[in-house]
Amino acid sequence: MEYHEVMTLLGYTRHEWMNRLQLLHSYSKLGKDEKVQEKIEEAIRLADEERKLSNLNIPETSVWILAFNWTYSQFRIKFQVDEQIPSIWEYDRNIRGNLEAVMDELIDSTQEMELYEGVLHVKTKQDKPIIELAFDGKFAGWGNLQMVGQKDCVQEVKIESLPEEKSRCTIVLACN
Repeated sequence: MEYHEVMTLLGYTRHEWMNRLQLLHSYSKLGKDEKVQEKIEEAIRLADEERKLSNLNIPETSVWILAFNWTYSQFRIKFQVDEQIPSIWEYDRNIRGNLEAVMDELIDSTQEMELYEGVLHVKTKQDKPIIELAFDGKFAGWGNLQMVGQKDCVQEVKIESLPEEKSRCTIVLACN
């Protein structure tokens, strides 16, 4: 990673944390103590997830995840990392490349002006580390979503119907 890329990532991260602090400040001034507590707990959870992500020792994938919301303008993710993930550091570059390839396919299935919200979850399934990526939104081009399932790294693609003509697309990737 180049120094300017690191500085850009740090700038984005600082911007996000400043937004959270300004929101806390505003709620506090308005006397909305319940909202203040809620936002503090949310910030603590996020910091804990960032710690667990960092402890996986997969720097390329971690940077990709942390920069995701700025990189993919039509997508927003929250991420979760379970405790006790088996070592995956040796697959770091492959994992990041696989995530990028999956997102390239997903982008081809999006509708203009639609925001896709999702969760990226690093966990174990049958004692093997996996990444589960799930997005909700109005998808187009179902063929592209099915193409995702043909990638070697993809273990499963599941598409569920949701209210308001939306769908949830869940993709399970192997961490190898």
